Amino acid sequence: MNQGSWFTRGNVTVDPLSAALAVDDPAIIELLDCDSGEFVDAKSWIGGWRYEQLIRERLEIKERQLEQPRFRCSLCSVPVYLVSNQFKRFFFRHAMEDGSCPGETRSPLTREEILARKYDGVRESAPHRRIKALIVRSLLTDPAFSGVLSERQWRSSHDPRSRRQPDVQAIGPLGRVAFEVQLSTTFLDVVAARRNFYRQEDALLVWIMGGFDPDYRRLTTDDLFFSNNSNFLVIDEETTALSENSGKFHVRCHFRRPARNGNQLVDSWESSLIPFDELTYETASQRCWHFDYDGQAEAVRAEIERDRLQCEEAASQALREGLFSFWLERAPNSRPDRDSILAWSALRRASAAHHGLALPPSPDDDSSLVALMNGLASAKEGHPVGWSFKHLIEVGHRIAEAYPHHVVAFGHAIRHFGMENLLDAQDRTGKWKARKVAIRRSLEKREPKFMPDAASLPLLVLLIPEVGEKLQSLIAKANSINAAASSEGETIK
Repeated sequence: MNQGSWFTRGNVTVDPLSAALAVDDPAIIELLDCDSGEFVDAKSWIGGWRYEQLIRERLEIKERQLEQPRFRCSLCSVPVYLVSNQFKRFFFRHAMEDGSCPGETRSPLTREEILARKYDGVRESAPHRRIKALIVRSLLTDPAFSGVLSERQWRSSHDPRSRRQPDVQAIGPLGRVAFEVQLSTTFLDVVAARRNFYRQEDALLVWIMGGFDPDYRRLTTDDLFFSNNSNFLVIDEETTALSENSGKFHVRCHFRRPARNGNQLVDSWESSLIPFDELTYETASQRCWHFDYDGQAEAVRAEIERDRLQCEEAASQALREGLFSFWLERAPNSRPDRDSILAWSALRRASAAHHGLALPPSPDDDSSLVALMNGLASAKEGHPVGWSFKHLIEVGHRIAEAYPHHVVAFGHAIRHFGMENLLDAQDRTGKWKARKVAIRRSLEKREPKFMPDAASLPLLVLLIPEVGEKLQSLIAKANSINAAASSEGETIK
């Protein structure tokens, strides 16, 4: 199956796993997301979904349009819904348009005129009548079904004024069911209205087709297919004969089966003949399926993500160990030999590839980096590394005096590696204890002197993730407090 979109007999069929595409020049550029209260770029929002996901979102947006709109036009606040052009590129359209908004999205033809021009008479076409008859024949052969009716009104049990007339209705193992034949384009608002009606009735709406070609799918077919857990039910002469011969109502189910190909999820198309009472159904979501595509696809993606994270962690661990090993073996203040140069170059490449870290061409090029690495390595080993000191506490004083922006990282590393008691034992004068108190008070006052260096956070997160996360939280909290204070100051002015 071609992985993309292509013309087939005049129709564009899109790979479900491909990225959804927006039109190049939409009339509605920006949306108000009513759930979050934020403004979003329409093209970016559309492009952030896979095609299969966007089709499901399209139906949800339509169902919510009247009572709790998902999106509104940012210019005129009119609810909007998602539509597609003939190339299955998407854009948003106003629910109502009176010419007051510069974003004109509607055709000059009304919905009724479009129906009249394109689909007049299709509902009662010969194929439509034939499939209805096959549904009735199939149901009547199965004693588990009763109350089989064709083209009879279904009155709402909640509102006498509300009613529908499904193609076929029956009562069976899944409860009360309405069957609708899908042969031509059905407007999305019609689909949404029917789903809502039968949901309120605690009944199930089942869409039936006379045939299904996965390589030739219209948008209206996709609307029903992807909202139904990527399953579609077909009733034809073969399924009807099987139903009559077995005395059990059967359908043909077309579905996607996900699989893993390396680090990607891929699909294959399958079909099976299934007894109707073996289908899984949900009246709340108005879904009825044989194969749980959504659940299986989620499991495959979770496995891929789990393996990806494991590979990333293995690469991070190897890089972490490599950096610490290099630092323990390096000879500071001396000209590096060829092996040392090659080892550092390899660490630089790995850091850039896996973490986007830009380490200097030579470790001695950046004195701040040297101080940070000396401090972390010393905390890890329990003795001075990189400096000619005798005791670990000397490292702490050196960093606090010459590189105060690294002293918090050093302190957390000391706790992380369990070296606090050693440091306290070496603090015979109490100078380190007093220094810790002063540093803590300075941080509480949000003074910049001992505030951690944000530029070194990525390296710190790599080397000691737990310490890096604590410093990230500290910096974020300080920035938030400062921003609030600044905003309050501006308000007072």
